[in-house]
Amino acid sequence: MYIESEPKTKSSKRNIVLTGFALDALRLHHLRQEEMRRVAGDSWQEHDYVFCSPTGTYLSPGHNALVQLKKLLEKADLPDIRFHDLRHSTATMLLMMSVHPKIVQEILGHSEISMTMDIYSHVLPTMQKEAIEKLNKAFE
Repeated sequence: MYIESEPKTKSSKRNIVLTGFALDALRLHHLRQEEMRRVAGDSWQEHDYVFCSPTGTYLSPGHNALVQLKKLLEKADLPDIRFHDLRHSTATMLLMMSVHPKIVQEILGHSEISMTMDIYSHVLPTMQKEAIEKLNKAFE
């Protein structure tokens, strides 16, 4: 497996739990990759990459994946976003669903909870209102 560089922090090196739909997408991708391998024949170079070129070689995540994302967004008539925006959306959604901030920190791989809370503090006003509403109901 190709590793471009070591992670920035110790907490960046972690196991990641995936959603069912992400696992399904990876399984489908693996089947498509098997077909790519078959089509490439002798020109296939085995490197055990999860994402690779049509001949099995390194696929630059910065450029190629971004080009594909842009095509998909355009095709679906969605606004232009970056992959990192998806990370922010996920964290925001988890916090809005009342997932404990410590869990969100671990999912994101932040070494300090303060980093998670500083970046996603815009979610807190809504959460504070919901917390007070829950407290009111508890006293009814």
